[in-house]
Amino acid sequence: MAIKNVLIFLLVAISATSLADAQSTIGIIHVNGTLYCTTNGNITAGPNASATPVFPNAALQVACSADVVALAPVNGTTNSNGAYLVVLIPRPNATVNSIVSNCRLFVLTPLSSCNAALPATGLVSNLRFVKTVYGFLPLTYMAAAGFTLQP
Repeated sequence: MAIKNVLIFLLVAISATSLADAQSTIGIIHVNGTLYCTTNGNITAGPNASATPVFPNAALQVACSADVVALAPVNGTTNSNGAYLVVLIPRPNATVNSIVSNCRLFVLTPLSSCNAALPATGLVSNLRFVKTVYGFLPLTYMAAAGFTLQP
């Protein structure tokens, strides 16, 4: 009976360790947000904020160094509401800091395609960490830190 109790204890300890290890990872990364048809990709502040047009059907790309994300770069497109979601699969040794330091979100479609008065260039942004949600598979949410015009 004592051996059975020891085996059960070991099984529980191994399971708890595996669960703790799994939760220390960042899991799948979702880069999401809404892109607006402005020179900084953000909604206009002030009383006319709701009138800020979105940027539909814009081609996006998250480019990272190969040591932090598998299958990089990853492409996406905004929907008719300007919303986007790009899913990244991090390498096993990747951390939130390595993703933030080594990945950029590019808007490949020129701004002039949503408004002829805007520059014929795209946007670029660093990523910022939003949160990690732990469950069966951890999900880490990131967003654009702030778009600027591409040179």
